[in-house]
Amino acid sequence: MKIAHVLRRLSFADWGGTEQVVWNLAKAQRAAGAEVRLFATDALGGPAEEEREGVPIRRFHAVYPWWPMGRELKALLDRKGGNPFVPGLGRALREWAPGVIHCHAMGRIAELCIRTGERTGAKCVISLHGGAANVPAAEAADLRAPTRRRVPWGKAVELVLGWNRRVPEGADGIVCVGQDEYEAFSRRHPHVLWLPNGVDGSLFERECTIQNAQCTREGKEDKGFRVLCVARIDRQKDQMALVEALGRNPGMSLRLVGPVTQPDYKAELEARARELGVSGRLAIPGALPPGSAELAAEYHAADAFALASRHEPFGIAVLEAWAAGVPVAASTAGGLGRLLAAHPGAAIGFAPGDAAGLDAALRRIATDAEWRAAAIAAGRAAAREYGWGALAGRLDAFYGSL
Repeated sequence: MKIAHVLRRLSFADWGGTEQVVWNLAKAQRAAGAEVRLFATDALGGPAEEEREGVPIRRFHAVYPWWPMGRELKALLDRKGGNPFVPGLGRALREWAPGVIHCHAMGRIAELCIRTGERTGAKCVISLHGGAANVPAAEAADLRAPTRRRVPWGKAVELVLGWNRRVPEGADGIVCVGQDEYEAFSRRHPHVLWLPNGVDGSLFERECTIQNAQCTREGKEDKGFRVLCVARIDRQKDQMALVEALGRNPGMSLRLVGPVTQPDYKAELEARARELGVSGRLAIPGALPPGSAELAAEYHAADAFALASRHEPFGIAVLEAWAAGVPVAASTAGGLGRLLAAHPGAAIGFAPGDAAGLDAALRRIATDAEWRAAAIAAGRAAAREYGWGALAGRLDAFYGSL
């Protein structure tokens, strides 16, 4: 089987959850005998063509249809919320002629994939990686903010091209990471699969080997109770709740690891830390390569993992923390709450925005050794249920059912 995975962006230096899922599924499918290629835009950089671990990758120039379009706006849209035209992508897909075009984007990229599948006879599958069913109104407005008061010339191009497909309903199949989305789209489409995110536990179960005083347990006493959050620096992830917790918990330090998708939000976090007088206990080191020894070292150095998301389809970093043996405190937003409920005893949940609940969760992790040991064991057992090989097998069976 020839499988084309299509993404809005794929930068190995600036990684997100969607990229991580696609990359690991592609490797698992290749290991099972499929011929797999990745197609993406040049958002955030990367060579036009490369091959990694036997998987060919092609990138195409992204054209954002707004006027005026400056470098600052392009950089913002590259990171989040962009809906580009991608010249050359459709032709490349037609020339390679895959049996399955699996699109991991919405908007114009998804429409292009649907139309290409109709022209070539390929099955088109669209994955919803979060937000299609339950993005809060405030965040949706935040996504639209960068393009306000600009001319949307792309709509005129769509009229000329006759683009009118319903996305994602126009695809042959829909894959949902979140159960909320699965329930919503199952009522609107005959072929919908719920496929949770996965984890390669072996990458996080191994002992930390990076001798870096910033992220290993050496020198931990100087930092007190170490809390780690691995997530995009983004309002959706609500790292501000964790910064506020620093002000209420003088024995705590916090590391926010992840790519910065909203630079203005990072500035807000740093400014609030200065106001609270906790800047010395906050570190924002940026993105680390997925599955890397450096990322594993961050988990192994932490006393607790915290994720305070406002909404979340799944929460792949929770799986990583479980695999690494780190006690977890997480908000019960959306699919994240469902994940915690499916594995009782593996984490402490708190309502989104509940500062008292967050503090209570962190205090229990810090002080209840019996609970902590039981939670670590339950988390490791939970992580083993989400291997990429099994998930790729379910996905391939879904392709075959279309």
